Amino acid sequence: MKKFLVYTCCMMLAVLTLTAMSGCSKEDDVKIIFTGKTWKMSYIFREGNPKAYVNFWGEDREAEAKSIATQKLDGNYELEFSGTEIDGAFNGSFSGNGVSASFKGTWRADGETRVMSTYDMKWTGIEIDVLAKQFQKAVNTAYKYSGDSRALYLYYKDGEVTYVMALLPKNR
Repeated sequence: MKKFLVYTCCMMLAVLTLTAMSGCSKEDDVKIIFTGKTWKMSYIFREGNPKAYVNFWGEDREAEAKSIATQKLDGNYELEFSGTEIDGAFNGSFSGNGVSASFKGTWRADGETRVMSTYDMKWTGIEIDVLAKQFQKAVNTAYKYSGDSRALYLYYKDGEVTYVMALLPKNR
């Protein structure tokens, strides 16, 4: 009986310890998600419909083919974030490249609400590619994010439509 009580107490202590240690936080680890890697745009989709192709080119198949080809090139459609946590939110700088323009700016993200913003943007060059213009719009106007260290999604609006830019780590 004494062995049984000791065993039961040890098991209860182990369960309580594991329960206390595995407390789940709904807050994202923004540093792990955003920093320490180069993000490369994979594609853009309408919010709620990630499998549907978005045609930004209309009937211009030549421009579409050119956009898709330049998206695959190393150095295009890339973002890098750095920063530190201040008062529960992550703040820092970021930089990147579209196709014919590069940029630097400041960003802020809240791991609890997943609200983010970019500001103090400085672009060098002018984007003429249709997809690159959407990339630029996403970078300039992102208002929230989702994802983890394996995939990052930046939400932005173009008129009444909400789009999501999907990014993957460059060297995955």
